[in-house]
Amino acid sequence: MKIALIRRRYSPHGGAEKYVDRLAQKLLALGHEVHLFGAEWPRRPGLVLHPLPLFRGPGLFKLLLFNRQVEKAVDRKAFEVIQSFEKTACQDIYRAGEGCHREWLRQRKKYESFPKRMGVAINPFHWLTLALERRLFERSDTRFFIANSQRGRQEILTHYRTAPEKIKVIYNAVEFPSESAAPGEAGRREGKVKVLLFVGSGFRRKGLYFLLGALPAVLKEVQVRLIVVGEGNQGKAARLAAHLGVVRQVSFIGPVKDPGLYYQGADVFVLPSLYEPFSNACLEAMSRGLPVVTSEMNGASEALLSGENGVVVRDPADSKVLAEAINQALGLKQEVIGSIHRRILARHTWDRHLEELLRLYKEVISFKG
Repeated sequence: MKIALIRRRYSPHGGAEKYVDRLAQKLLALGHEVHLFGAEWPRRPGLVLHPLPLFRGPGLFKLLLFNRQVEKAVDRKAFEVIQSFEKTACQDIYRAGEGCHREWLRQRKKYESFPKRMGVAINPFHWLTLALERRLFERSDTRFFIANSQRGRQEILTHYRTAPEKIKVIYNAVEFPSESAAPGEAGRREGKVKVLLFVGSGFRRKGLYFLLGALPAVLKEVQVRLIVVGEGNQGKAARLAAHLGVVRQVSFIGPVKDPGLYYQGADVFVLPSLYEPFSNACLEAMSRGLPVVTSEMNGASEALLSGENGVVVRDPADSKVLAEAINQALGLKQEVIGSIHRRILARHTWDRHLEELLRLYKEVISFKG
């Protein structure tokens, strides 16, 4: 197949960008011709890049100009399948890997002060994003929409008049660690100080401040150390940790290309997101045998049996409940966790992911005639 992928720009720390990069390489390995429309994308053997100018200015203009550029650059007749990861209007398939913007605004509103809510309400960036989102889901001729969780699919149906049969759920895929990088469960759980791990960029949305708020209650029950991996406002997070009296128990690592070693050394993975379409970090933690604590606002909660291979909390801002969830996860039996993880992760392999995606590609080609 001759396939076009659309993603505005590349970041080595962005989950969506890493997914597109990996997908392109997988499709190339299967013998497909893959073109990528975007800016600042790394060169990969066999990948045909179509560089687009990247506007250095306010997000509102970057979003608008990119959409105009890519919709002019992509010749729909030149490709059998066009898949976009941006809110464009020239694609056959749109993957809502970053969720539904309207739902994100609804969730964050629950935890913001009135002045901040007003700031969001008058911000033209959100106006434009919502307008593009409505055009995408209600007025574009996109053939299929991909949600990466059942929750994500329901969000689209709740907020927009989209035909249900057009929204397909294809779960995220995870690369399983090699034997040399396999978890050492017994060794890491023998230590007196338990290690909590947080991996994510965008501390506020990923719930780091909620996690810091729960640490004092956790420390009343067990000695823990929190390792924070990812990009975010470290100064604000450190000040909050100091205010809560837990700064000595928190280590900020910053963004890393491969957090594998941190998974290996942890006892529990915690990501109490206030909104998360589907965190691949949760799958990565599971592939290394870690119990996962997250919120029901994270689509990855669909990969957990709460109380068995992790714990799902309803309100991540409830520090008492979050602390209890972490303590509960620390007490889960490793043999049970491992067994459930292996069963669930079988539906998150790249082979299965590509099989479902290529089936959808064939439907698009068949529809085009």
